[in-house]
Amino acid sequence: MHVSEKKGILFKDKTELFVDASGLKNREAIITHAHSDHAKTSATNTYYLTPETASLIGAEEKGVSVKKIPFGKKFKLNEFECSFHSSGHILGSAQLKVSNGVDVVLTSDFKLQKSILFEPAEILPSNILVIESTFGLPKFSFPERENVYEDMMRWMHANISKKNFVVLGGYATGKAQELTKIVNEFLRETPLVHKKIFDQNRIYEKEGVKLGDYLELNHNLNESNVLIVPPSMINGHLLLALQHQLGRNVEAAIATGWNNYSKYKTFPLSDHADFNSLLHYVKESAPKMVLTTHGFESEFARQVTRRLGIPARPLSRHGQKTLGEFSS
Repeated sequence: MHVSEKKGILFKDKTELFVDASGLKNREAIITHAHSDHAKTSATNTYYLTPETASLIGAEEKGVSVKKIPFGKKFKLNEFECSFHSSGHILGSAQLKVSNGVDVVLTSDFKLQKSILFEPAEILPSNILVIESTFGLPKFSFPERENVYEDMMRWMHANISKKNFVVLGGYATGKAQELTKIVNEFLRETPLVHKKIFDQNRIYEKEGVKLGDYLELNHNLNESNVLIVPPSMINGHLLLALQHQLGRNVEAAIATGWNNYSKYKTFPLSDHADFNSLLHYVKESAPKMVLTTHGFESEFARQVTRRLGIPARPLSRHGQKTLGEFSS
């Protein structure tokens, strides 16, 4: 079996298995989760995904052909036996186990911290591990999530006590739902949320994830002390407009693993594994070979080989994609 990057991630033997791929026509393919850089759909294809992912991407509304597979259920796609396992990333996000003489695990995006919404990813044993390395540098070390929640609560409470209006930035699918829950659980406030977030919140609730109360933003700024929006919306123009309309000071913070929003406060609340969690997954999975993908793939591959003594290579590197030599 070979694995490579081709329009996504490709497993190939006598037949082909595409994962999180784009540009396909008249194919069967797999989608690991609902974020747009992984869920690239076309009306000509049929997609295997979890029921929750199908809901988040609006598959039925778009007329996309899907086969909904719950976590842990084995399914056959061409010559490959597959199964989905929770990745702890967002609602319905899955790791993929592929077996065809070799057990290959593709983590896709994952985290090993328990959150207010989800349990950590299940660590899967593997012969070959294809692991995302978004935060694959030693400098990326995230604090315990409970500590981040406490810091956020203190910051928001202090601002609201000063009569300030609080704006929180988080991705509309995944992070914003956690922020909604945090504001309810720790601050006892009902936040206003952007329409994109409102729609995804509804889907989370439909799938059984309780978030608490929230209101769709609709000319009702005075109904709450907190507004949750996608991070791309947070800028000086928005904050100035809010301040002018509300007649009160506005403070903003962004929940992200990337500390590159220097103008605004950031909270290190990531839906990905940090460096130590990546190494921990590799060690516990005990593969014979590691292939890294996304982010700092070359740097993390070197760290895996140096620290754990396991052969590791970036998936994107040409000519290093044959798995058969590592399967014995």
